[in-house]
Amino acid sequence: MSASYTLEELLIARMAREYRGNAIGVGATILSDLSARLARALWVPDMFLMTASRGSADPDVSPKSLCDEWVLDRTSHMSLDWVEMFQLVAQNRLQIWLGAVQIDRLGGSNISVLGNWDKPKVQMVGARGVPDDLWGCERLCYHMRRQTTRSFVEKVDFVCSFGYGERRAQWGERAAKPGIVVSDLGVYDFDPASGMRIVSLHPGVSFEDAQKKTGFALPRPAGDISVTAEPTAQELRVIREVIDPQGIRRLDGDGGDALLMELWQQEMAQAGVPQPSNRFF
Repeated sequence: MSASYTLEELLIARMAREYRGNAIGVGATILSDLSARLARALWVPDMFLMTASRGSADPDVSPKSLCDEWVLDRTSHMSLDWVEMFQLVAQNRLQIWLGAVQIDRLGGSNISVLGNWDKPKVQMVGARGVPDDLWGCERLCYHMRRQTTRSFVEKVDFVCSFGYGERRAQWGERAAKPGIVVSDLGVYDFDPASGMRIVSLHPGVSFEDAQKKTGFALPRPAGDISVTAEPTAQELRVIREVIDPQGIRRLDGDGGDALLMELWQQEMAQAGVPQPSNRFF
């Protein structure tokens, strides 16, 4: 990465360019949540933002917090119940960035289990709302925090949403298409016949770097491979000064527990909450 911006800032800016207006923008990961705020702040003023539970709609663009659900609820312009929420999903009014554990060559995703369903190696959060989003969105986009051969796989262990291939042929074209995938190495999309392909690689990343961390053969683009566009000065200003002045985006890197504690203490101090004794930690 350039000394003038971080990888997290590059990804936020790139994901922000995928949102459209007159719809709901939701990011299920820290960086994709910030990308929705960035898009709303700069060029999609008629996009609705949602709180984490999707209960409060159209909050003002505000700094990201560890307590978003409470902070954004105070600035929301309306409250939606689950019936109203699913009606909007069914009307293709939701655009979402999901954070999958596995994504496969044809665009299937998995957030449920790793290994065999009858005796999985790892039990995760379950499919949650992904199957509903599959039938209510135009496309499903993914923010994959770490690209590895275990996260980019030939075929997911459990299908929470399907992409192209047999299931799409069986269930019809109404299901959401697999959209853009953004990882720490590059940006990808899908050809219905051949599957995942490179849209761009981040500065300093080679085709060999991306292929080494992919569990299937990536087609090499003809000619020079595009480089992911750097964030603009305006985008960096909004990220750093407006939507994430505390630097919560750093939690997507290698900050760990120490960074989380630092951010939490900052928020408590700003709110005037007395700090607990260190003997409790």
